[in-house]
Amino acid sequence: MHKDKNIVIIGAGPVGCYLGQLLKSFGYNTVIIEEHSEVGKPVQCAGIVGKDVFSSTQFPTPKNSILNQIDGAELSYNGSSFTIHRPKVALIIDREKFDKELSKGLNIVFDAKFTDYEKKNGKVIVKTTKGNYEADYLVGADGPNSMVRKKAKLRANMKLYKSMQYRVRMDMPENNLVKVDYIRPFSFFTWMIPEGNGMVRIGTISDRPFRDLEKFIEKNHIKKDIVEKFAGPIPIGTCELANGSVAVVGDAACQLKPITSGGIYYGIKSAEILAEAIKNDSLSLYRRGWDEAFGKEVRLCLMMRNMLDNSPQDVYDKLFSYLKENAHMIEKIGDFENHSSIAWGLAANPSTYGTMGAFFWGQMRRPLNTIKNMMKGLKK
Repeated sequence: MHKDKNIVIIGAGPVGCYLGQLLKSFGYNTVIIEEHSEVGKPVQCAGIVGKDVFSSTQFPTPKNSILNQIDGAELSYNGSSFTIHRPKVALIIDREKFDKELSKGLNIVFDAKFTDYEKKNGKVIVKTTKGNYEADYLVGADGPNSMVRKKAKLRANMKLYKSMQYRVRMDMPENNLVKVDYIRPFSFFTWMIPEGNGMVRIGTISDRPFRDLEKFIEKNHIKKDIVEKFAGPIPIGTCELANGSVAVVGDAACQLKPITSGGIYYGIKSAEILAEAIKNDSLSLYRRGWDEAFGKEVRLCLMMRNMLDNSPQDVYDKLFSYLKENAHMIEKIGDFENHSSIAWGLAANPSTYGTMGAFFWGQMRRPLNTIKNMMKGLKK
């Protein structure tokens, strides 16, 4: 149907490959440029996803990549902890296998780097280290430091956070629970994720990830039988999605959950919106569709994150204590993919008002910072 249309995608990660499969099913000629020698490496992801990644997608995602099922989480902060029980709330996947399965049947050029592009006679001439490609659309699915985003001069209001993860050979007492230890609620935290096969993923997001990860391992007396180490940046914020016939998607477009930094679900759903926009030959539909689907949620969560990041210590303590006291409510109202549902649900509970008062009083101590961070979070 669209054999006369050529699409070039930069990046063969899960979002780039998923987009490639969608466009291929629409009948487009699609080529993916990948700087590494194979799909799925290096892995830069905690690998925990909601069930919607497998149940609500336009193109089937590989269920044979599922390693374990998660039924809740143990949350801790400053010596206090509580457990949230949510049966089948999340799944642990083998990211390398997930990516490789999604890449099957796609036209991928390996060991090739995107360098630049130019417009010529209504086409996009995509320049790479393995030659040039003529395209009707160029899509950057090339991660947090997206070269496509930079070359297209797409505005971004974002910050790159540091993360690190070890795969450690060990058993956890409860193989169906994730453990999260907050360094600073809810931006910086360390996690333990059981793969269910005698392996555990221990990682962190913080200003000093190596130090904090080693400190966590020492505090919990974990034997360091490390099999693999991963590290990478996490983009939190907002980004302009398209310019002319060039677009970005996934991590390249900051399409992550601002509270937990998860990006696979948002990236896949964003790829679906982008594919439909390309099918209709209008990237303005991509911008509009993304904003309708996720814009409000992302801006609200960014505002909450930015305000919390600048709160005093006593606000963190009171907030975590309140969440602990109302764990049963979180179990009922929590949504793995839409975190604002918890905020709205708790805000409707009168018992929240004391905690909310302490939070806003903490903000009033720093009024200029509060206004600045509210505007920063609400800005598109």
